[in-house]
Amino acid sequence: MEHTFAPLETDRLILRAMTMDDAEDLAERRSDTTTAQYQAWRAPYPVERARELIADITSRPGPMPGHWYQLAVERRRDAKVLGDVAVYLSGNGKTAEVGFTLHPWARGHHYATEATARLVDYAVFDLGVHRIEASTHPHNIASVRVLERIGFLAEGIRREAYWVEDEVSDDAIYGLLARDWRARREQD
Repeated sequence: MEHTFAPLETDRLILRAMTMDDAEDLAERRSDTTTAQYQAWRAPYPVERARELIADITSRPGPMPGHWYQLAVERRRDAKVLGDVAVYLSGNGKTAEVGFTLHPWARGHHYATEATARLVDYAVFDLGVHRIEASTHPHNIASVRVLERIGFLAEGIRREAYWVEDEVSDDAIYGLLARDWRARREQD
């Protein structure tokens, strides 16, 4: 399918539609045990599964209610893929959930914060969502810090609500209202 999704840019990053050329990189990233530890998949993550995911994502021209849409996060200076960010729109399109995954070597440089903040900009200013949500394992301190830096507020813990195959864990819920994000952006 022809992509109509225009890349989102920041000072250091480009968030672009994924292509089949990203499959091996996606499989490598998702096969890292530290990356998979708090995610909805198990390592190793086969490249065939990455291709299926990318085929599903690229069957749509961009974010659509009821579906996840992932974007490759590419570093501007060398076009290196650092990871991905994703957005899921609720059925009525008024709530978005966001997520992010970086290669271990790309962590610690605030790339996740920069990419996710740009995705929130897109959700609020381009898609017109009212609320943005994110969830993570309560022990995933790095992800919690990213969310808090962006301005998400902790809204609670859903006890034993997150399943990966036959294992259950708690799910920490974070939320951000569009009006709070707009006010924050006006102060920048």
